[in-house]
Amino acid sequence: MIAVTTTLAESAEECVKAGEISRMLNIPLYSRKNTGIEKLIRQYSLQGIVIVGREKITYSYPGGEFFFHPGMAKLRINEILNGKTDQMIKALDLIPGDTVLDCTLGLGSDAIVTSFVNGTGKVIGIECSPVLSHIVKEGLANYSRGISAGLKGAMRRIKVICADYNHILKNQPDGSVDIVYFDPMFRIPGHKSSSMEAMRPLTDSSPLSPEVIREALRVARRRVVVKELRNSPELTRLGFAGVTGGKYSPVAYGVIEKGGG
Repeated sequence: MIAVTTTLAESAEECVKAGEISRMLNIPLYSRKNTGIEKLIRQYSLQGIVIVGREKITYSYPGGEFFFHPGMAKLRINEILNGKTDQMIKALDLIPGDTVLDCTLGLGSDAIVTSFVNGTGKVIGIECSPVLSHIVKEGLANYSRGISAGLKGAMRRIKVICADYNHILKNQPDGSVDIVYFDPMFRIPGHKSSSMEAMRPLTDSSPLSPEVIREALRVARRRVVVKELRNSPELTRLGFAGVTGGKYSPVAYGVIEKGGG
């Protein structure tokens, strides 16, 4: 079970917001009453707890915590502005103005970079975890500390939908977006990101199916892209013959272009 609470110095605004999240996500609301987070988690046998603060919303779980921060996206955007190649953008073959359906939003880093490069185009992020999607949606809409106007605009343009991507794809018309993108949780963790590992209990860890790739190809006008560990058998299993990515990168991108490739 997951619950919601406030910071120790809970303000009236925090209490109101915590109540709204409790109702929206249908999770219990517990008062802090000067109680530590670890004690609350033990007391109510929680998987984790959402903490509403004045400036951010944090998800705390036994052993760690995470909250929205555009740091990795900011770094990648700076590299793009300095003329470096972003392998995901290359795999997407992104044309400013495209409509991109990111079926696995996660913490939003890929969607932010995509939105920045995409300019006036649309980026729609699908996330099945109600807690994760809410934290990221709030962060995309409100985070502003130390970021450029361009990065802020990219964040604000992303539309977040809390849903199962299988359901979303099945209900999309043929050729309704330019690109469909997946970055599923790797079956075998091959990275050192603590934030990614913190997300793992909240996310759907089931593998992509060939059926969902076929649905994605029906919905996409131009291409479908899947991020995976380099040399993973997943891309072959899903029918991706075209693979791209940095020569020394631990990840690669499977690409299927409409009409072949």
